[in-house]
Amino acid sequence: MASIFSRDPTVRPPVPRYAIERIQREIEHLKKGSSSRYGNTKSSVYTRTIFATALCALLWLYFMDPFLYAFHKSDAIRTYLYLHNYGSEDKANTLAASGILSETEVNDLNHQQGTFQDYYSSPQQAEQAADSTVNYMNGLHELRTGQYERLDPIGKLRYLLFVRLGLLPPSSWSALNPSALEQ
Repeated sequence: MASIFSRDPTVRPPVPRYAIERIQREIEHLKKGSSSRYGNTKSSVYTRTIFATALCALLWLYFMDPFLYAFHKSDAIRTYLYLHNYGSEDKANTLAASGILSETEVNDLNHQQGTFQDYYSSPQQAEQAADSTVNYMNGLHELRTGQYERLDPIGKLRYLLFVRLGLLPPSSWSALNPSALEQ
């Protein structure tokens, strides 16, 4: 029996390397317009882009609270220090009662020494920051307790998408939250 490697190359007539006969199937495929050379149709690209954007928006709506909570908490620490030392004690107590600062953090902040007047240029700015943080904490509490009528439009959307279905979004992550002792 003869080896398959000892085939006679003269059995077939030699065809040039780039002859039409060799690449005819590929040419027919390219002429169809659905090949990879022309890319995907625009509708499927738009569909994938819209789907990816919607998925990112849903993920942001679900996981936004830990990031916003960390932002508001760091702002609340500075605001509390300013209001406690240079501003309205009532606003400082309202900020502490909102739940963003724990009792131990409030006690630690009450005993801190420093020049905290550099945090804000006026007591009105500090009071506005305190109001913003208190409003955020009220919205977070209303979302978690299901008070649909009192929620803002984004809160209502989050309630309908997640809370109503039993998926309670996380409110804070300890890895992101600043500590009152670091201030």
